[in-house]
Amino acid sequence: MVIGSDIEDTAPSGESHSSVAKYIRSIGRHYVAAVVVMTVLIGATFLTVKVALDRHSLQQDISYLTGRQFIRFQQLANQTRAVMRASTDPNMPEYIIRPMVEDVQKAIGEIRAMSVELNDLNDRVEANFLQRLNGPDPAAEKLRLELDGRLEDFLHRAERVVSAKLQERRERYSFWGPIDFAVSSDSMLMRQFSALIDSAHDRSDVSIDHTRLISAVLLSLTAATLILATLILFIPLLVKLRTEHRRTLDFEIKLTHLAHTDTLTGLGNRSSFNDALNGLFASLERTGAGFSMLLVDLDYFKATNDSFGHPAGDAVLSHVAKALQKTFRAGDVVSRLGGDEFAALLPGISDAATLEGIAARAVAAIAAECHFEGRLLPVSASIGGAVVPGHAADEATLMRIADVALYAAKAKRNTAVIFDEASLAQRLEQNQLAAALAFAADRDEFVVYYQQKVDLQTGRHLGFEALVRWRHPQLGILPPGRFLPLMEGHLIQSMTRCIVNTVARDLRAWKAAGLSAGSVAINLPEALLVSHDGYDLIAAAVKANRLDWRNFAIEVTEDVFLNRGANQIAETISRFREHGVSVSLDDFGTGFASLVHLRDFPFDELKIDRSFVAEIGKDVRSEQIIRAIIDLARNLGKRCVAEGIEEEVQRGFLLNAGCETGQGYLFAKPEPASVATERLLRRPAAREVTGRSRKLRADAVS
Repeated sequence: MVIGSDIEDTAPSGESHSSVAKYIRSIGRHYVAAVVVMTVLIGATFLTVKVALDRHSLQQDISYLTGRQFIRFQQLANQTRAVMRASTDPNMPEYIIRPMVEDVQKAIGEIRAMSVELNDLNDRVEANFLQRLNGPDPAAEKLRLELDGRLEDFLHRAERVVSAKLQERRERYSFWGPIDFAVSSDSMLMRQFSALIDSAHDRSDVSIDHTRLISAVLLSLTAATLILATLILFIPLLVKLRTEHRRTLDFEIKLTHLAHTDTLTGLGNRSSFNDALNGLFASLERTGAGFSMLLVDLDYFKATNDSFGHPAGDAVLSHVAKALQKTFRAGDVVSRLGGDEFAALLPGISDAATLEGIAARAVAAIAAECHFEGRLLPVSASIGGAVVPGHAADEATLMRIADVALYAAKAKRNTAVIFDEASLAQRLEQNQLAAALAFAADRDEFVVYYQQKVDLQTGRHLGFEALVRWRHPQLGILPPGRFLPLMEGHLIQSMTRCIVNTVARDLRAWKAAGLSAGSVAINLPEALLVSHDGYDLIAAAVKANRLDWRNFAIEVTEDVFLNRGANQIAETISRFREHGVSVSLDDFGTGFASLVHLRDFPFDELKIDRSFVAEIGKDVRSEQIIRAIIDLARNLGKRCVAEGIEEEVQRGFLLNAGCETGQGYLFAKPEPASVATERLLRRPAAREVTGRSRKLRADAVS
């Protein structure tokens, strides 16, 4: 019984062990199966996340590259318009336009390269496994193809602009070119760029969502073992996903910043300015809170760029930006609209007197010293302003009247003008004069007045200076100060041709009458000197009227030293001097001449500017400067001529200082040819000027 009992007890124990073994084996099999399943799940999870991450990375690259292409497109549009504007200016040298054209061509190449890279990225996205599971997105693909088409059409237009010859661009784009080009860069293209960036961003978010969902499902299936696998595999991937997402947000912030910020100055750009302006007008409608706007335009900025180079121009722009930021409050909006144009919005300022004081401080801050590479750059600005709602109640009116005020300020330079009715009237008058000037040369309305040059000791006639006047059909004879600031480019050249031809005819008439007029000095603009046009113009006048070259004298200002074509100008001047034509350096002491310029530049006489002569007997410093100029001229072997002599004491001082030639109201005011003829007929043999003192300055400015 005992044995049987033991057997009975042993049998269940063996079965139990067998069962446990079976259970263990079963657990083992299940464990192996679970491990295999979990391994498959982990592998599947890893591959799925990797595929999703690859798609996400590709989409981020597409989003970032599309953003870069959009910014480059905007830059290209501005560069191409700049080429068109520069091409329409006949006074703009081709060597300035050529780098601009090369920049446009480079931008076109970069945009096309980006398009190729984007197409490659999109192909890689389409080949992604998850993308094939999700199926194609017809709307996004259609949007991309439409954008490619519009963008390529835009690039063709830009290529057509820059591939044209300079003369063709001037003729083709002078009037309708900018409008035609604007059609290719309309808001539809802008919206499509934005939509494509948003689409890439949305698909990126979908990729992240898919990854999170798959990870959550697999984590619930793999339990504790999957947690270990997660520690080894998933966490690094999730960290990378998180990093990629942060990079995406950073890219979006940077793109937004680039789209609303001027990269050179750090100020807001035109887009951010327009947004702020719209916001202020919206606030005006809600609360009635007024504000002010100032437009800032730099004086002589083009001359700074031409004279010192674009790095100096950039330094000036940065200087102006800092000056404006220091002048205005923290809540004011200061923006660079483009080029040398700035603007400021001042919330809460709706009083014209207050705005005028702020604008005056801004003018003073801008005019502070600006240093660049060891030299002091001349900086000043004209500012026009208006208040809302006092002067305007809508954006279009505000911009128009602020521009009117700016135009009035630019007529004076280095000043601020707040809009008023007088500014508007002045702008209208200037517009009318500018419109009439376009036809003045064709209508033979420019006339020449002659001012006598005399021997200061004897009063003997030596020659004339030719001064232009405009015989306006309604306003009569206008002095040059009324119309010369309105003239640019070909208008100045046309006017100069009229002056030269008129002087040549008068010289021929005086010669036929047996009168000796001496040489007649004519001020030739840089545009005629930097080419052969100025020489050819004088040569044609000499030949057509059978004159001697010595009947003419040429006057140039110190600005020619800073012209990039200074070498060509010097060559033209040398050709004049080879024919015996006297060359004068006019308004000496008011420009940028240096001793090196005086040493190397071919000229015959220095003309002391009237601003120094007017201070004789009043300012010792001016007298010292005059003596220094006279000594300098004598040491260089040059003649010296004083302008603007109106008093006997001025003549006496100049004689004692060693200056022998002069002109001014003490001897004769500018006179038409008929009066000058009478003067030649009664040619005084001795001085007739003692004791005379006339101050008739109203039309003396030349």
